[in-house]
Amino acid sequence: MGRILLGLVAALAVSACVQNKFNQTTVYLDRHATPNPSVAECSVCHGFNCTEKKRASLSKDQWQRVAAVFKPRAKTPQEERRQVARAVALVESFVGPQVGIAARQWTHYKMYVLPNLGDTTQIDCVDAAVNTWTYMTLMEREGLLQFHRVAQLSNGGSVTDPNLRNTAVLQEKNGGYFAVDASLVDHGTPPPVMPLEAWMGDWPPAKSAIETAEMKPVPAALPVRINAARRSAPAADSTMSLQAE
Repeated sequence: MGRILLGLVAALAVSACVQNKFNQTTVYLDRHATPNPSVAECSVCHGFNCTEKKRASLSKDQWQRVAAVFKPRAKTPQEERRQVARAVALVESFVGPQVGIAARQWTHYKMYVLPNLGDTTQIDCVDAAVNTWTYMTLMEREGLLQFHRVAQLSNGGSVTDPNLRNTAVLQEKNGGYFAVDASLVDHGTPPPVMPLEAWMGDWPPAKSAIETAEMKPVPAALPVRINAARRSAPAADSTMSLQAE
């Protein structure tokens, strides 16, 4: 309990430094992200709170497969957000084996993240937010986005909402902000996308607020690998992940 309270105080301290209504900040990016990620080299966080960071890269063929997700070009911003979600999942499936996180994310359960009990194959909301920002930044810099730009991370939670959380964010050009939260689903599954206001509101958010909720891993995702030491953990299958209770 003491660690939870300390974490809450620390998170609220970070939030107190934020001056915009969407709690956007670069704190975790400044600490953990590769400042100028490239397809040839970027860092990937895991182990919860970016306690582990490893280098990863994508081959020319792999990146061509990511770019192919955006063909044909989206005709609407919402369609592009669906493409982004699928592309994020595809990148996850490529980098996962390189950094040791190509494992079932048993800590992701019904839109909450359980303690990882020292299992460094697991990623929490900080890991997922930083990694997703990195992957989306690669897409932006490679000219794959036409309706959006990659924004700063956002965070949610308060004294009355103890579910502390972080997310990567897309901003529609001349429009609203959207959470892209890969910590809510299994590895290699397109992350849910929803208006940032809904993500910051009551938790879990209404299922109707979620724009992108493709619950099947992308074709390139690797078969599920279950850590034998964690078999007793609650199942975090993709069907359960987005069931708001």
